[in-house]
Amino acid sequence: MLFYAKLLGHMTGLWSTTLPDFEKSAYLPIVVIPAVLYYLTPLRKWTNAYHHKRVVERLREGLVKITGYPDQKDRYTWKKLRPLFFTLVDSDESLKQKASLAYANGAIWTSCADSTILALLFFLVSMLLFYLKIEEAFPAGMIFLLIAVFSFAGSLACTSSQIGIGAEQLEVIDLKYKSEVEKRLNALDG
Repeated sequence: MLFYAKLLGHMTGLWSTTLPDFEKSAYLPIVVIPAVLYYLTPLRKWTNAYHHKRVVERLREGLVKITGYPDQKDRYTWKKLRPLFFTLVDSDESLKQKASLAYANGAIWTSCADSTILALLFFLVSMLLFYLKIEEAFPAGMIFLLIAVFSFAGSLACTSSQIGIGAEQLEVIDLKYKSEVEKRLNALDG
């Protein structure tokens, strides 16, 4: 956020600022206030909701498919199957290794979501400044729009990677833990 603010200020000439030394200033208001406001708003969740839904739906469908049972989305929900999935992941070394890849990919994924939404917000600010006759804001807006597009593309790539990691985990679960999955689905049927 601070980098984007610095970039917009530099390109428009409206303000000049230096980025703080984050090792020494992690709790400065200029860092904390924008971060807290961003964290409290649903922007990040909205940005990644579609992608996250795709990932968890593939996991949910995969767990049901392992059993060969007909898929009943209202009965076999991700909320009901998630504890089983993570219990199996936590109990198997090969699944834990895949989980560490998923966590690393997830960090990039959320960074792309953050970059997408922040770049779009700064694009809108740039266009407002351009509307207010600050000509230099237009190229800044185009740069923010490009950042948003590349960040969104990164989010799509990370989603595909996350789905692939999940598919590999489901293969291991199918080979080693099919009976545990069947027990869980049978319990949901009862």
